[in-house]
Amino acid sequence: MKDNCTGVILAGGLNRRLPGKKKTFHRIGNQMILDTIYNAFRPIFEEIIIVVNDPLDFLDWDLMVARDIIPTRNALAGLHTGLFYSSNDYAYVTACDTPFINTRVIEYMIDQIQPGDEVIVPRTDDGLEPLSAVYSKSCIPMIEKNLAEQIFMIKRFFKKARVKEIPVATLKELDPAMEFIFNINTPNDLDRARKMALNGEQV
Repeated sequence: MKDNCTGVILAGGLNRRLPGKKKTFHRIGNQMILDTIYNAFRPIFEEIIIVVNDPLDFLDWDLMVARDIIPTRNALAGLHTGLFYSSNDYAYVTACDTPFINTRVIEYMIDQIQPGDEVIVPRTDDGLEPLSAVYSKSCIPMIEKNLAEQIFMIKRFFKKARVKEIPVATLKELDPAMEFIFNINTPNDLDRARKMALNGEQV
């Protein structure tokens, strides 16, 4: 189902816990996090969309740059925008601060798409991971309803959607350390990611 799926990067966060430059512009190892995600997406997706607050900062990458249609500046609004602009029926959505994104996981999840699926989401030891998941454009009305009601947690609309969970055991076969879900929110997270990259711990 790769031909029917867009890659979406959500980069419209507020950076409250990691002030300064945008999180996705920090370097882990030899490249910026955004370059890592873009290079992982490029062989998989013909269409890549990044949802941002400041489009001019992202013109150096060969991707579609979009701003939130509903300007509430949260991940649910970013998901809505990515799905709205996608020219495909499905989108694989990731946060912009995931330096150890795993192409094996992405390709496996895309391969699980079946007609009628609305959400395909990883099950981790800590619960569902909605920012490394596949979404159908049919989710747009449910998302718009929650945005209108100021219900911003992504997982809150899952109860109304047809959801397929990818179990932990399957994911650990693809990424034994489950590092594809590691994201950077704080300076400590950034330091840890750099140490992981330096020590070659990531897959």
